[in-house]
Amino acid sequence: MTPAVQRIAEAPFSVVRGVPGSYAAERLAGVVDGWRQWNDCVWLRANDIRPAELAHSLAAACRHRWSPTEPVPWTEPLPAPRLSEEIDRAPEGAVIVLELGSRVTPGITRLVKTIRPAITERGVRLVVVAESRLHPPMARGPDCVLAASDLADTAALDGYSSASNRALLMRCAGRHAAVLEDVLAAARLWSPDAVDQAITSSYGVPSLLGCLTTALLDRLTPDQRSALKVAATVGYWHPQMGTGPVTADQLRPWLVPMEQEWGWLRPIWESSLRRELPRPRAVKRHWFGSGRAAPREVHRPAAKAVPRQGRLQAQLLGSLEVQVNGAPVTSWNGQRGTSVLRYLLYRKQHACARDELLEEFWPDAPAAAARNRLQVAVSSLRRAFLDVTALNVVEYADGAYRINPTLVVEVDVETFERGLSAAAAAERTHVQEEARKAYRHAIATYRGDFAADAPFEQWTLLPRESLRIKLVDALDRLSRIELTDHRTDDCIATAHRMLDIDPCREDAHRLLMRCYAEQGRTYQALRQYEFCAQILDTTIDASPAPDTIRLYDTIRTSSAR
Repeated sequence: MTPAVQRIAEAPFSVVRGVPGSYAAERLAGVVDGWRQWNDCVWLRANDIRPAELAHSLAAACRHRWSPTEPVPWTEPLPAPRLSEEIDRAPEGAVIVLELGSRVTPGITRLVKTIRPAITERGVRLVVVAESRLHPPMARGPDCVLAASDLADTAALDGYSSASNRALLMRCAGRHAAVLEDVLAAARLWSPDAVDQAITSSYGVPSLLGCLTTALLDRLTPDQRSALKVAATVGYWHPQMGTGPVTADQLRPWLVPMEQEWGWLRPIWESSLRRELPRPRAVKRHWFGSGRAAPREVHRPAAKAVPRQGRLQAQLLGSLEVQVNGAPVTSWNGQRGTSVLRYLLYRKQHACARDELLEEFWPDAPAAAARNRLQVAVSSLRRAFLDVTALNVVEYADGAYRINPTLVVEVDVETFERGLSAAAAAERTHVQEEARKAYRHAIATYRGDFAADAPFEQWTLLPRESLRIKLVDALDRLSRIELTDHRTDDCIATAHRMLDIDPCREDAHRLLMRCYAEQGRTYQALRQYEFCAQILDTTIDASPAPDTIRLYDTIRTSSAR
């Protein structure tokens, strides 16, 4: 164990800094491996992420690692104190690694400082890997701050070259310590004089790694080449795997990525070696000479436009109704199939992982039974759609279900929300008539509560309540516009619809009182007040608000004249 590694092992809070391409995270993986702490290690990669999202993801990772049988109960970013509660579950001596990538913001610095007391109390070791300039409090706060090159055992360079070339090796180690150490570790298969020859033929530090790799490939025997192939593909030792050394791909499930493309965990020379090993030849020097770091993300070509093959229209407000190209789907076979379809339609912008559906609809069933029930539900859906289309409406790919992307999908929930946005925009620009029409059109879309035919499904509760609140707010805005425009009858109808949803809404009662008074129906206005007082008393044990009482007194006084 190097002195730097010893410092990290003893420090509660450490920061490892390194330029892009230094592979600080990989070096650190070897350090954690040395502690034999993989069973209790939480490793989170978080590149360009907001502090609230980082807190949520780290809490979920801690819950997944230290309490795997308990579900994650949150769906929104949570504050740091809740994260501290999850850290309290950690076994003593556990390790948390935060690989922050290229950006350390002040907010992330504050988050780390907030959770430090919980980490110290539990004896957890926190290691932050940062490839950018640290925010000053982050740089001053840790017990140990190291460069990525400190994690490499540069003392091992002594036996590979003459004294005249050691200085060049050390200069290279200062910039690419992790990569150089791995190259020289593989170079144990060949003699030290070959290293000297490679260094002599190089053109300075940038091309040194390329020359070393070229010399290595040129001098290997077939047996040595086989040994090197094993060395190049082996990643880390994971004691829980029980299968000896494992590759980086096998290690991924034990790490918790925040990105869809996992950061490169092997040195930059690995890909080159894999290409060259089947037919050894000189490595192109410019591959290393460019001095570029391994990419942080894999850039994909732009997605091609998907040809549309039909239109699917779905009504989730009220009872579920679905049409494909104008033909209604009527032969639903089983309630659970329609529940899965409703779930997919509500989240139509994203594919839903199979495990997500299993957890939502069959949380208590054994895994095999739950998978079988999901397959039965999806099969029944596909059979129902066969009556109206030959397309496979519900697709399964990469472990997730989704609505066929070749269909143009129209969901009434989105139509309702778009209408509200258009109405609000018109109201902000003081185009009252356009706002009134937009509100009425959006409200007409609301045929009933969300998933009214599945009122007890847990996942529908939040969308149902959220959409109901949006409807009441839209009715309130519409009624005020109608009252301003002296559309008294329309305002009365709108206010009554508000009260059908929420009988205790006093502003709707006051609107009705004003409308009745404006129409000269004073008796009806006073009766509305009495009705309001009775509803409030019997429902929530409350009295009318002062505004309601003042309006009642005004109407009663004016009628007495």
